[in-house]
Amino acid sequence: MRALTLGWVLASRERGGLKRLGGIAAGVAVGVALLLLVLAAYQALGDRSARSTWPLDSAFKTGQVAELEFGDDTVWVAPSGMLGGAGDYFNGEAITRVSIAATPDSTVAVPGIDRAPRPGEYYASPALAALIDAAPADQLGDRFGTRIGTVGPEALLGPETKLAIVGEDAATVEPLLGASLHTELSGIRFPSPAYAMIAIVGGIAVLFPVAVLISIVTKLGQAARAERFSTIRLIGASPRLVAVLAGLEAMIPALLGAIAGIGLFFAVRPLAALVEIEGSRFFLSDLSVPVWAMVLAALGTALLAGVVAFLTALRAGLGPLGGSREQRERRPRWWSLVPLALGAAVIAAPAVAASGLDIGVPDIAILVGFVLITVGIVLAGPWLAAVVSGAGAARARSAAGVLAMRRIARHPRATFRSVSGLVLALFVVTVFAVGTTTETAEEVADVPPTELVPVDALTASVGIEVDAGRQTAGLTRVAETQGVDRVISVGWYDAEAAGSNVPEGADEALFSGGFVMEADDARAIGLDPGTAEWLWLEQPYFSNFELGRDIDTIGVPAAAAETATPTLVMVLTDGQPGSLERARTAMTTNDLSLSTLPATRAESTDAGATRFARQYVSLAWIGILIATLISVISLSVSTIAGMIDRRRQLGLLRLSGMPAATLRRMIVIETALPLATVFLITIGLGFLTAWAVVVALSGGDRQVTLPDASYLGLVGVCLGLAAVAILVVFRSVRSELPLAATRFE
Repeated sequence: MRALTLGWVLASRERGGLKRLGGIAAGVAVGVALLLLVLAAYQALGDRSARSTWPLDSAFKTGQVAELEFGDDTVWVAPSGMLGGAGDYFNGEAITRVSIAATPDSTVAVPGIDRAPRPGEYYASPALAALIDAAPADQLGDRFGTRIGTVGPEALLGPETKLAIVGEDAATVEPLLGASLHTELSGIRFPSPAYAMIAIVGGIAVLFPVAVLISIVTKLGQAARAERFSTIRLIGASPRLVAVLAGLEAMIPALLGAIAGIGLFFAVRPLAALVEIEGSRFFLSDLSVPVWAMVLAALGTALLAGVVAFLTALRAGLGPLGGSREQRERRPRWWSLVPLALGAAVIAAPAVAASGLDIGVPDIAILVGFVLITVGIVLAGPWLAAVVSGAGAARARSAAGVLAMRRIARHPRATFRSVSGLVLALFVVTVFAVGTTTETAEEVADVPPTELVPVDALTASVGIEVDAGRQTAGLTRVAETQGVDRVISVGWYDAEAAGSNVPEGADEALFSGGFVMEADDARAIGLDPGTAEWLWLEQPYFSNFELGRDIDTIGVPAAAAETATPTLVMVLTDGQPGSLERARTAMTTNDLSLSTLPATRAESTDAGATRFARQYVSLAWIGILIATLISVISLSVSTIAGMIDRRRQLGLLRLSGMPAATLRRMIVIETALPLATVFLITIGLGFLTAWAVVVALSGGDRQVTLPDASYLGLVGVCLGLAAVAILVVFRSVRSELPLAATRFE
């Protein structure tokens, strides 16, 4: 207690001491709040996934196929808009439709609702219910049936999720794409171990800059403390007592800051919940952190700050005159590069193995390699800065250059520490920016008009077993719907199965399989059948992606086309408002045998982009934003701390006649040189890490490309914000450099 009282008296009597303690507390508060937000986001990511993946095929979730029969203890479930399947849409807004078939006495619990809906009934999420109520019934509401309730939050991705749980009979659900029998409807926190690994790596990537920020702010005013502790040593205090005082002085404001950080976390949590991922915000309850985690974060941060300050003071060996002269750092050694090199090798090994090299490397190597690289950048930076500054000092011609180079050479760790947050942010931004390029879908624009189906045509796949009479009656009713211009039946033609000869002039290899449609239907969508009665066209015509040339078409006789199997239904509308949605509703409700929901080409392309990959891309951009903000805060705090700690040296330079402009140039060089030294290395490691993570976790199926100009913009924003932070620091510390600041004992 006496040590605590003594420490408080000394700190409170020190010029600017309370401001310094306040700065430590404020910095720790920001750091702890960000730390808790990252932990909450990681938890929320898994919770959202678990709530939204319960309709997925059991084989996808468990990797096992079970032989089940439809009964009271099982239900048929077919989700739309998941795993690349076409979803339901209304005026461009995606709707998840879950078709479910259950017996009247079903014992299977469905998340978010009281009981499974019966045929003709449906439950809607609050957002979808509001949309249905606002839209004409023949355009949206009629396609689901009779609403009997609202889906609860436990089955929703977020408040804006548009989900319909629609009751159907088993014969209708079974042929749908993605339909499967379930005995239990529960979701999964991550789609696969690969996505779980990506989430962990992403969380660590953001946590490292936060840890660096906390480390920087807890060392605020370290030189001022050293000067004061030397005075205490002069009057007889033991080195251990000085170390205890240093530990308490760092731990108490850190503890207060950590407690404030918890409050700040709760204050900004509603704002964080507004972030949209997959078109929906978070529920506020998603962004929660267990109490034990908050207590651990607060106590751990304070304890760590105190222990580091205690050991630093104890190892510094402060004597009675220790604070009056600058202490030279121990020069970093070349082996500080070892963790960086080792990390690069470890993280690249799984990717090389996934690319075809027959070596067994567990995925955990990615996590180990990532941690080694991140730590290695911080460890290797001072050595690289010392080497470059040593070479630069001999060639410097200006006073600012000589002073800056010599200081970096004498204090490589201190100078690199000031930019370490920015360097880590640059690394994280590069990893995220390059990693997100794997989600980029192929473009379908700028292709020949006859390559793909018209953009406003609705297309749906036909089920395997079709009742011809029922299907024809249904198509007739669809054709009579207001706004429907034409209904086109498309068949799959197999020349070998049909036993027909290849038409003259046709490529036998191409003609072995493809779509056929009537000549008038072909003309309606812009194709030219010539004088033929039917038209054969290449399979890629109905693909979502470009072929790069016009598709091949061949006229075929009616006798040959009649052997084709019905496979697609296409509906053209008159282009009037509401016609497309009325046609979509008609295709869904007129007893057609369809295995997918009707969708336009753009909607199918949107569904084809893997939903999970897109979700993680959204999170990557949030990580980029957090890392950028942390880097600016870290650089500002470290620059201010450096100015305060070097107040005496800077004052001496001013006393000797050095202009303030020269001092400013010196500070800029001290900041820019360590950053420039590792700039290209950091970007290169970011590329390597992103490539290794994507290739290894996708088993070699995915690749990354060079990011677009937005990446250069992000780097420019980082550097620009850093420049602004330094300019602000120049103005804020001007008062810290009066000549009177130079005092000697």
